[in-house]
Amino acid sequence: MQYKICDCTVIDVENGCALLPHTDVYIRGGKIEKIVPSGENAQADKDEHGRADGYKTVNGAGKFAVPGLVNLHVHLFGTGRPSKALGGGKAQQRLLAFIHTALGRRILAAMVENSARNELLSGVTTLRAVGDLFGSDIALKRKTDAGKGAAAGLRMFVSGMAITAPGGHGAGTFARTAETPEEFEKLVEKNVTEGADFIKICITGGVMDAKKRGEPGEVKMTQAQVSAVCSRAHALGKKVAAHVQSKAGAELAAIGGVDTIEHGAPLTEESVRLLRERKGAQVVTCSPALPCARLPHEVTKLGEAASYNSEVVMQGMIDGAAQAAAAGIAVGIGTDASCPFCTQYNMWREVLWFEKCMNISAAEALYTATLGNARILGVGDETGSIREGKSADILLLEGNPIADLTALRDIDCMFAQGRFISHPKPKRLPAIEAQLDRLTEEL
Repeated sequence: MQYKICDCTVIDVENGCALLPHTDVYIRGGKIEKIVPSGENAQADKDEHGRADGYKTVNGAGKFAVPGLVNLHVHLFGTGRPSKALGGGKAQQRLLAFIHTALGRRILAAMVENSARNELLSGVTTLRAVGDLFGSDIALKRKTDAGKGAAAGLRMFVSGMAITAPGGHGAGTFARTAETPEEFEKLVEKNVTEGADFIKICITGGVMDAKKRGEPGEVKMTQAQVSAVCSRAHALGKKVAAHVQSKAGAELAAIGGVDTIEHGAPLTEESVRLLRERKGAQVVTCSPALPCARLPHEVTKLGEAASYNSEVVMQGMIDGAAQAAAAGIAVGIGTDASCPFCTQYNMWREVLWFEKCMNISAAEALYTATLGNARILGVGDETGSIREGKSADILLLEGNPIADLTALRDIDCMFAQGRFISHPKPKRLPAIEAQLDRLTEEL
């Protein structure tokens, strides 16, 4: 199908988010064919008999065209609802046992696909899934790549199961474990054989598994283990993303050869130097830290220590990102969807919170969520901006996000690799939205 978006205002993220009003955007074969001033190609749209030449018209008058969002940090196996199973114990054991049944696997596959669909309908046209349950993301990617299923059009990059040491973050759930460097290398090879696009490791613990107040991000992997993963992954042409929530963990990641630090923490001079030399990046995730730190305990169902540690992680993450940006290291963003209060449809809110927490402009935040993230993924020549020849990943918004980033929530229609979706409506969770709206107002 060929489409023509008529008379919209294109937001040019490649040039400071400049507004290009009264613009027509032509789409053919899933690509942006041409971008011209409105009406310039009116005659060219007709055949020799003066009939419309196959373009289906989309009315863009008064609307703003932005690139599809790129979510760099997603888990697709959850909804964002708080759950006792997230904290371990018998509830988690029962859930994992059920997932290992035939019925459980079918339900998991359906949940993962529904999560991806919600990501897509909320304006995310590209995502990076950083740790799944038992290969479920890899299976879904094969389906979407074939243009099938509810999430068709979504561009996915998947790690499969994460890798960590015994007792590390995600061990026994979304992460496999190893001990010797040789065992870690074999897990890297296993993931790549299964279809992983990159490797995810968990160097430190997280907020939920922190043992002490004020000390989140306990280091779980050794330098030798991290180096073994990175060396083998790089030899196989794969990048490495690392869960890190402490300064010691960030330094270990930088020295070991990690490409992207997920979440993040304050950086040492050596960490900055090494990340800059290898053109690494830090990926900020405000969406889990802010609610867990600042919503009431009776809402989050977390103890005081976990809330305190969430605030520590939040501040460390922002400080580390500020250091990285000042040093010329790329900074990206993602939602960490599936964590408590991290739904599969709130990338727009992550962009807004990033703007507020980093004290940057809406234009800088929008660039980060589109072309900036695409470049970190290595697909900046394919998506991330509205340019001739690029993939047709476009959101048509009711309002101007440069004036107010909440406009990203209200999508009139969208394209994902050329797939047209009219009035996309993700399934939202009203109780969670009410809490997040109050938190957003307080920022």
